[in-house]
Amino acid sequence: MKKTIFFIIMIVVVISVYSITHAEPFDEQKKAVQNEIEQSRQELEKISEEKQKTMEEITQLGISINDTQNQISDLENRIVKLNESIDAKIADIEEKEQLLDERLEAAYMTSGNTYLEALFNGGLFNFVSNYDIIKQIAEYDNKLISEIKSQKSELENSKVELSNSKAIIIAKQNELENQKLERRQKVETLTEEQKVIQQQIEEKEAEIVRINEAVRKATEQAALNLNGEYVPAVMSGGGMAWPTRIEHRVNSVYAPAGRTDTSGYHGTPHKGLDIYAPLNTPIYAAKEGTVVYVNSSGYGGGWGLYVVIYHGNDDNGNPIYTRYAHGCAIAEGIQIGSKVTADTAIMFAGNTGASEGAHLHFEVCVGDMYHQVDPSVYLGVQNTRGSH
Repeated sequence: MKKTIFFIIMIVVVISVYSITHAEPFDEQKKAVQNEIEQSRQELEKISEEKQKTMEEITQLGISINDTQNQISDLENRIVKLNESIDAKIADIEEKEQLLDERLEAAYMTSGNTYLEALFNGGLFNFVSNYDIIKQIAEYDNKLISEIKSQKSELENSKVELSNSKAIIIAKQNELENQKLERRQKVETLTEEQKVIQQQIEEKEAEIVRINEAVRKATEQAALNLNGEYVPAVMSGGGMAWPTRIEHRVNSVYAPAGRTDTSGYHGTPHKGLDIYAPLNTPIYAAKEGTVVYVNSSGYGGGWGLYVVIYHGNDDNGNPIYTRYAHGCAIAEGIQIGSKVTADTAIMFAGNTGASEGAHLHFEVCVGDMYHQVDPSVYLGVQNTRGSH
């Protein structure tokens, strides 16, 4: 009975310790994603405010455009009236000129009288009087015609001024229309930005769900480890620790000349070990070192999401690197220049790149990052499939 209670207590303690220790990368990653969501929400709020402000500007521009249209209509009405007034003045001038012509003709040309006869009508004594009368009539008519012509000229000048004013207001209206169009296009752009950010938020929220699921699976895995699967981070005779904390199992061996049926595959060169690692399994650095490359998105040359760590030089002065490929996510804080140890989680197992199922593709490179050698030697195991 005491042994049973002790065993239950040990299970609870181990699971608790495992959850606290190994959930930490998930917590950090979750916190980072939540911060990104908050930043996206703030950005979305700014865009919404800017969009609202732009829509208010569009409304105000619409009011201004209506005002200019009313001004244009008013000017057009005034121009019509001026045209009518000008036409009336022209008719008046023509009428006055015709009357003057008729009067002069009647006064001076009728009954066979000449202009001189009209002047000397009544003798020399009346010459001055007749001359003054004729002169006054001519001056009156000329003055009347001159005044009418002046009024006509003023009306025509007013018409030109109104036409110029109309052209200015039409130009202003066109400018307002262009501003309104620009703001409508801006609203459409802001709407698209809202959609993009909203999609990003939804994707990040989905990532939070994935992280929570990974924590749950990690906790379940801790319980499985109590049944004999858990392998601590112990440096092997080859100088590197196993990069997972679950069962040490190889699914596909190192076969640079081509994999054979004994490895479960045929014909395809394979320059690393495919290590058993279900989706979201934490992947740890095999040895202390410095991160020199991180590919956090895309196909990654077939490796998908992957990390490369530099571990210093071997006895011959050749630099040694390890590569961890096909991850579903890079651990929080892992970037070029990060210092790591065998207890540092660097990423989580996935199925990215040229992969046919979640696992860890592990490589050891000597000399440069693309000269792969047999990783099993450095892990202290045989280059065979199965558990080690």
